[in-house]
Amino acid sequence: MKVRITTEPRERQIDGIQLDNLIPGTVKEVSASLGTWLVAQGYAELEMRNTPADTRDAFKDEFSNLYGHDPDRRRQD
Repeated sequence: MKVRITTEPRERQIDGIQLDNLIPGTVKEVSASLGTWLVAQGYAELEMRNTPADTRDAFKDEFSNLYGHDPDRRRQD
C-alpha cells in the first residue's frame, strides 16, 4: 500500500516498526495494516499516483495484450 506522509507521527514506533523515517511529503510503500493505521491517525493519505516504473509495467502489459509479444524480450536469431 502506498501512502503519502502528511504529518510526522508522534509515536517513534508501533508494533516494533520504527516510524522515524516517515517524513512529511514522502511516499512510502508500507503494509496494509500500517498504512491503514497511518491514514486513520491522520499521519498519511493514500497515494494513488503511479511511479514511472508502475506506468512502464502497465503499458508493457497493455502492449503485450494488443500485439501478443513482450517488447522487452530480446529477439532470438
